[in-house]
Amino acid sequence: MLSAAMAAASMAASAADCEIGMGIAPIMEGDQVPASISRKLEAKLKMALTHVGVAAGDYDCQFFLTGRFDQAFSQEAGGVGGRVLVKTDLQLAICDGENRKVFATATFPLKGVGATDEQALTRALGSLNAKNPEFINFVETGKAKIIDYFDKNYPTYIAKAQKALNARNYDEALYWSTAVPECCAGFAQASTLADDIYTDKINYEGAMLLAQAEGEWAANPTDAGASAAYRYLSQIDPSASCYSQAKALGQEMAKVVKQNYDFETKEKYRNAVDLEKLRIEAARKAAVAWAQNQPKTVVRNNWIVW
Repeated sequence: MLSAAMAAASMAASAADCEIGMGIAPIMEGDQVPASISRKLEAKLKMALTHVGVAAGDYDCQFFLTGRFDQAFSQEAGGVGGRVLVKTDLQLAICDGENRKVFATATFPLKGVGATDEQALTRALGSLNAKNPEFINFVETGKAKIIDYFDKNYPTYIAKAQKALNARNYDEALYWSTAVPECCAGFAQASTLADDIYTDKINYEGAMLLAQAEGEWAANPTDAGASAAYRYLSQIDPSASCYSQAKALGQEMAKVVKQNYDFETKEKYRNAVDLEKLRIEAARKAAVAWAQNQPKTVVRNNWIVW
């Protein structure tokens, strides 16, 4: 059996090699901390997280980093030009918004000198970066706990994805099936399910688009009707099961109208790119779009223990 130290080291190594998605929740200002400083900090945190293996994005993830400034203290720094010295503590937390848990916390004392309080605070943020050992340790601790969470809870994600798939809520199904990180138990199962979901999605959407195109052409077999039909046909993925029917309809329209609707160029483009990579990117975009349309978790101090 691994000792506690060896287990912790193993968990840290796994976390270091694994990219985790994490949002940035709004950073709360202290009484004397301008909102502009919080916005600068959020941008800085995104950059720093990216350098330590976190796919940092907007605040639309289950897991997110948030923080608050303690009340800033400023005084004259002395010297020429009336410069000021600002001191404050920045408290950060990595949280699970869905289960209302805190996975990691850290406090960073900040100090900066500038012509104004805001300039001094901006300079104080300079010490908070991906080279800061305390920041790296803080993030890796949070990542390790997120990985452990997925190792234990991935069956729930797969079940939610399957339920959404059964209801033809494809984007939601992709959200749950693509949420499991690559380094976690259950990733292979979730990845296979995500591929099946995406296949069902493009087949179902393709069939709907083809039906609309057929309706437009049947109602108006002229140039105008063909133009309206092709707006639907052009959206059908070449790997959809109905694509041969879409091509056949395009060929039928070409016998009547002057416009040549080009399917070959689209197919050649698809054949020239990495289709697997394209499918993965498309699935993730659909998942992100679904997440962005969901209500945001409201961060309240009564469940984030500082």
